[in-house]
Amino acid sequence: MTSDSLQQEIQEAIPELLNMARGMSWNKISNNCKFILTEIKDSNRSFNDQRMLLKKENDKKTPLLFQQVIPILQTLYKNLYDINLYIYKSSKDLTVIDIRYYQKSSLDKDYRQKVTDSPPMIHSKVAIPAWLLNKNEKFDINWERKLWLIRWKLFCLRHKL
Repeated sequence: MTSDSLQQEIQEAIPELLNMARGMSWNKISNNCKFILTEIKDSNRSFNDQRMLLKKENDKKTPLLFQQVIPILQTLYKNLYDINLYIYKSSKDLTVIDIRYYQKSSLDKDYRQKVTDSPPMIHSKVAIPAWLLNKNEKFDINWERKLWLIRWKLFCLRHKL
């Protein structure tokens, strides 16, 4: 991936993400997409704490059009190590995609020197609920936004163990 092909690579990854999410969830997922940007930061917090903080931060963000997001990513291009596309929330009318990026400057010094000239990687990912025992079972794509559901399912899971 180059700075010039960044837009095209992301455009090609979006339908892959939407199709993957459609295959894993029972929700209607719209092709009408808006985007938010999130920097991936290293943290010593638990996965659940990180997810809750990320949700609070992202709830405050205004979703942008694709044409508004690309110039921001292109300014960051030289320092981009990894780009991850996630569905932040979805309805039948709008899908908000969270473009999460990890910067090379966040890497360990020794490893950073090895990857300085490497182009960023791009991945499409769907967050799967922890309580889903059957990985083939479909789920609500918006599960991360429903705190009451997360607490209830984890409570039930703990009591089953």
